[in-house]
Amino acid sequence: MTEYFDWVDRHDQPIGVTSREDAHKFKLFHRAVHLYAKGPNGGMILQKRSLSKDVEPGLWTVSCSGHVDFEETYLEAARREMQEELGCTVQEDQIHPLLVSDPCLENGYEFVRSYEVLGTIDAQPDPSEISEICERSLTDIDQWIQESPDEFASSFRALFPLARKGFIEIR
Repeated sequence: MTEYFDWVDRHDQPIGVTSREDAHKFKLFHRAVHLYAKGPNGGMILQKRSLSKDVEPGLWTVSCSGHVDFEETYLEAARREMQEELGCTVQEDQIHPLLVSDPCLENGYEFVRSYEVLGTIDAQPDPSEISEICERSLTDIDQWIQESPDEFASSFRALFPLARKGFIEIR
């Protein structure tokens, strides 16, 4: 099934509609969300992308991420992605803004809004999206990235250090 996104200009204003395939093939600016969620032990949940993913399969990344669909808001996409990928329903007041980042090579030419999910979640990952999850402390994640950067998606390596500064609950 073809996914469609708002094609946006350098100011994040819609200028048309694009398919997922064209957005990636032609490096068109589009939108995405990244969510950082805390697991039952207080650490941050990381997901390992399914090997069937078309972009950076098998690499570790944020708890939940995804594209903003055509005519969808960032918050609507955040809530939808949490349900689709991790089987968790979150309310808007549980989604704390962390970072707004502009399109670049490392994030796939996406305007990315990063959020912290307040409270803990009981993740039930969708195996078509996620091959594995783990829960780690921020210190452990920092060390892991330092020792094995190639195990992480490029967008995570670029955005995690910036988003990390704004965490309220994740330690």
